[in-house]
Amino acid sequence: MKKLTPLRHNVSLFRTGPQNRFWAAIAAFYGTLSRHYPQADAAPGFSLSQLRGLRFTSSIKPFNLGPLRFGFKIRNFASRSIFAAVSALLTINAAAIDFTYLRPGARANALGTAFSSVADDPYTVFYNPAGLMNLSNIENRFGFARRLSPLGAVGEASIAYIRPVPDTSYIAGLGYHAIRRKTGSLDSLTMGLGSKFILKYLQRPVLYGANLKIISLRDPEKSHLGLGLESGLLFSSNMGLKTALTLSDVTIGLGRSLTALTLGNSYRWRSILFAMDLKLRGSYAEVFYGVERGILNNLLQVRAGKGVALDGPAYLALGLGVNAAPWIIDFTASIPWKGVNQSAGLYEVTAGYRFDTPGFAENFVGDAAARAGTLRTQVDDLRAQKASLENSIATYRANKGMLETDLNIMQSRMRDMEPRLKDLELQIIEAEHRIEKPKPKKTAAPPKLEKWPKSHKVATGETLRSIASQYYGNPNLWERIYEANQKHISRGLPVEGTVFEIPNPPVEKNQ
Repeated sequence: MKKLTPLRHNVSLFRTGPQNRFWAAIAAFYGTLSRHYPQADAAPGFSLSQLRGLRFTSSIKPFNLGPLRFGFKIRNFASRSIFAAVSALLTINAAAIDFTYLRPGARANALGTAFSSVADDPYTVFYNPAGLMNLSNIENRFGFARRLSPLGAVGEASIAYIRPVPDTSYIAGLGYHAIRRKTGSLDSLTMGLGSKFILKYLQRPVLYGANLKIISLRDPEKSHLGLGLESGLLFSSNMGLKTALTLSDVTIGLGRSLTALTLGNSYRWRSILFAMDLKLRGSYAEVFYGVERGILNNLLQVRAGKGVALDGPAYLALGLGVNAAPWIIDFTASIPWKGVNQSAGLYEVTAGYRFDTPGFAENFVGDAAARAGTLRTQVDDLRAQKASLENSIATYRANKGMLETDLNIMQSRMRDMEPRLKDLELQIIEAEHRIEKPKPKKTAAPPKLEKWPKSHKVATGETLRSIASQYYGNPNLWERIYEANQKHISRGLPVEGTVFEIPNPPVEKNQ
């Protein structure tokens, strides 16, 4: 087979857009056809024979694992077709990040821009407007950055301002971000508003917010002025896990789509913060992650994350934060993955002031006092628990002694009851015997008849009523005794020492 010669025209898939890369793949495919089917050159419009021997030299970065350079000659129909299509598709899915992907903030960039769920400083207005509700004081930040790239350095400047809206539950944010490079520039003005509502099912607050953006995008050939909308949600669980969802850069008037979807998660374990964001824009998808740890009572924070690889080369972002409240300063530097000689990375510094907040020294003293108070409270609680346990032990011992005494008494009673139980058993046996062989019934003797009248010697203090009650059982029958003994009665009273005749009771008495 005749060896193909390379063309003078070199197709660069690295710098062209998705449409051009697609047509480059089609051109490569039809270039192979012209070699095997020369009659295809008869097609009007262009000569397929000019595409014979097309050589690809491309930068492919699937999942941003680092640039992979390759080149090959088309040698046969099947291999040339497959490699041409795969090359085009890979470069489309892993298109290099341009400066429209960039966001400001030294802390956020040190975390690899995995900031949508962290969202707790003024630069959240650029990442997730829902995070505005995490800020309760008036606060501003400004920063400068310089990014290195194989296509030329990029300069950045940014300003962020946050304040609560008076007499409402809203937090407002304002941000400005400027990007400058030789091949183009971008200016964006962001105005955001955040609030929250309670999720009744979980009884947890859900933060939400929205941004309005004015964007000016300029390149050497044309300038665009557009409007954009952004929205975000932020939810935190009881376990310290935060989840965010943002829709950003839904724009009009820029001549291209910048719409991106971000899903973020962060988790704080003691003084360490872990964050991760998945960012999607068109066919582009990439995961960013970062970690932060506070030291010296959170006076300093050290950070590291996966940097945003502008124009291809990847790097490790490193950061340092100084929380000398009310002043807050953040630094970010970087180390390219392939060595310090590579033109890649970011260097950024931001500073800001938080109004109406105690200084670091006051916070430190206040935190120490609060911790001391907490420890004293815990010591007092432990002492109270100790005293309660000692009382419980003493009560248990007393109850144990009482129970042992009761047990001894019951055992003694049980021993005393054993003879009685035996007697009762004998009585039961006798009773059963008597039931089986009953004794003959005896005829009851007639009651003895009382003899009347009776004689009664009057004692000192007795009255007719007391005598009637004694013999008749009814004091109201005194008249019966009075009628039978009038001669022994003086002034209604019986004469002491006299003998009264007590007549028989009335018939009703016997009945």
